[in-house]
Amino acid sequence: MLSKNVKGWCACAAAATLLLPGAVAMAADAGASPLTVGGAIRFNYVYKSWQDEYRNGFFGLDTARLDVNYDDGTNLGSAQYRYNNFPKGQGGYWQHFLHHGWIGRRFADKSELHIGVDKNLFGLQPYASNNFYESIAFYAGFEDKYDLGVTYLSKPGPVEWQLGFYPRDGGSYGGGSNTAPSANRYSYNIVADDDAQGFGTGQRDTERNTLIGRVAFKVGDQGQHEVGVSALTGEIRNEARANGAVNTRRNAFAVHFKGKSGPVNVMLQAMRYDYHTSHEATQTYGGLDANSFVMIGGFGYPYPVASKGDIYIANASYDIGGKVGPFSGFKVYNDYSMLHKRVGGYKDSAQNVTGLSFSAGKWAFSADFMLGKHHPYISPDFGGLGATSAEHPGYSRRINLQAGYYF
Repeated sequence: MLSKNVKGWCACAAAATLLLPGAVAMAADAGASPLTVGGAIRFNYVYKSWQDEYRNGFFGLDTARLDVNYDDGTNLGSAQYRYNNFPKGQGGYWQHFLHHGWIGRRFADKSELHIGVDKNLFGLQPYASNNFYESIAFYAGFEDKYDLGVTYLSKPGPVEWQLGFYPRDGGSYGGGSNTAPSANRYSYNIVADDDAQGFGTGQRDTERNTLIGRVAFKVGDQGQHEVGVSALTGEIRNEARANGAVNTRRNAFAVHFKGKSGPVNVMLQAMRYDYHTSHEATQTYGGLDANSFVMIGGFGYPYPVASKGDIYIANASYDIGGKVGPFSGFKVYNDYSMLHKRVGGYKDSAQNVTGLSFSAGKWAFSADFMLGKHHPYISPDFGGLGATSAEHPGYSRRINLQAGYYF
């Protein structure tokens, strides 16, 4: 859990979006106000091929969220808070958490500085995926992740770079009794394991002092293609060793490409990560090497991830023009990602998502057909990003249909 000081700081950062200079303009001229308040509510239908008790799938709430954004051209701020209440087929639990909350400044050259719980700009941006469930990089803690610190974004142009330093992760918040307190968060971070809702390893690791750098080169007549490299380094603090807390390091490096040719879009990424852990032999489960995995947690639950691995991503999408009644913005896509584990003789994990997304006014819809192997959300093998179970050697199927109203 976050300390009282850090959690209070996060709350102040979120609230500060309401207090930045010029917010009073909303009363004078609502149409020109730099302050906007919105949100979303989303519902899902889910079918899992391995759930015999839900042969017809299940339907329920996915997320309700509140968004606050401020931009007067110079002063910036953004915050979002989320509430989840999943049906029994998806765990039957509820939780709430700060997704992000930061304040910032835009300089004369259009570069920006942000302070607060902000996005890690590592790899493909804004996402390494087209589908709702993102890529394997998300579940390993390298996509769509938010931590507490300082982020600098260079001025827009043919060469753009970003640099971030994050002394702490984004923190854990609240949830039901059937969730792990350390994992009630949006971002997948290294977290303390949980005896009741986790794997009982006794690992009590946390992320500290993470430094991330990213450079992207725009190419093509209109800069429609992007080639980039990203690097990450940071500390892993193990607070449960018998001889006292020990700090080790984690490192990651990625090369990535995003290109567009007419209606066709392509995303490619290759990355390598290493978690240099310092676990005692007793901080394990099932007789595994205690340093062959780390515990990663988010959305209420922690699970093991191989401590060394390579992640490959290959996505393609096609934009379909025109309208069908009130519906438009059609996109078909196929997103593939896999995790090759370089430790313990662990078997690889993979996911493939074929889908369609479209919208109608403030409504957004998506339909995803998912195949997964040794994957915490597309397989019964919940520990599959680490060691795999011999009981689940093949691919499992998941269908996700979503409707969301954004206001």
